[in-house]
Amino acid sequence: MEWRHRWWRGLSGVVGLLPFATAVLAHYGLPSEPAEVAFPPRPALAFDQYVVDLRKIEPTTEAHAVFVFRNRSSRVAKIVDVRPSCGCLAPLVEPRTVEPGGVGRLVLKIQPANEAPGQKEYHADVTYADPEPREVRLVFKVELPEQGLTVRPRALLVYQNGGKPIHEQLIVADSRANPVQIKDVAVNNPLVEVALGDRRIAPDGTIEQAIHVVIAEDVPPGVHRALVTIHTSDPRQGVLRVPLRIEHGTYGRTSSHGE
Repeated sequence: MEWRHRWWRGLSGVVGLLPFATAVLAHYGLPSEPAEVAFPPRPALAFDQYVVDLRKIEPTTEAHAVFVFRNRSSRVAKIVDVRPSCGCLAPLVEPRTVEPGGVGRLVLKIQPANEAPGQKEYHADVTYADPEPREVRLVFKVELPEQGLTVRPRALLVYQNGGKPIHEQLIVADSRANPVQIKDVAVNNPLVEVALGDRRIAPDGTIEQAIHVVIAEDVPPGVHRALVTIHTSDPRQGVLRVPLRIEHGTYGRTSSHGE
C-alpha cells in the first residue's frame, strides 16, 4: 500500500501550496480595483443623415439635398470649411457657429440643365472644431434624366489680364419638338455684361440660343465671382444659372471653360 501513502503525501503538498499561489496571483495578476478607461469626447455634431439619395428625378431647374445637424454636446461647435467635390454644388451652411443643443442645416444643390444625364454621386467634406478638429463626409446621390433644355458650358472661368474686354458665349440648347423661348438674361456683377444673341438650328435639329458674355477690361486684381441667370418659358426649367469666375493676373491665357 506504499503507493497510496506516496499519493496522499503528494496531494497534501499541492494543497499546502494553494494559499501561496493564490497570494501571488492576487498580487501580480489580478488588479484589486478595475482600471479606469478614459474615452475621448464624442464629436459634437450629429447629422440626421449622411447620405441623401434622390434617385431618378424629373427635369427641373434645381435639385438639392438637405443635411440637418444638431449639437448634442455641451461645447460650442464652429464649422470651419466645406469642401465640395464639384463647384456646381454651391454649398450653403447655416449657422456656422452652433451652440449646445442648436440645430443647423447644410444644403447642396445642382442645376440639372448644366450636367450630363445619368447616375451622379457628389460629396462634401465638412470640417469643424468643438474645439477638437473634426471632419465628416456628406454624400449626395441623384440620377439625372435626359434634359430637353441644356446649357453649355456649365461654368465659365476667365483670366482677365487687362488690355481689352473678353468675349465669351453661352449656348442654351433645346432638342424638344416644342422648344422654349428665352425671355431674358441677367448677371449680378457690374464687371460683366450679358445679352441675348442669335437663335439658330444646329445640324441635328436642336434649337440653340446664344448668350453673349462680355468681361470688362478694367477688372481689379483678385478673384471675382458672378452668376448669369437665364429665364425661360419652360414651367419646369424656368431659371437656368451659370457660375462665372474672373481672375485678374498674368496667367498666360485669357479664358477657360469650367468643368
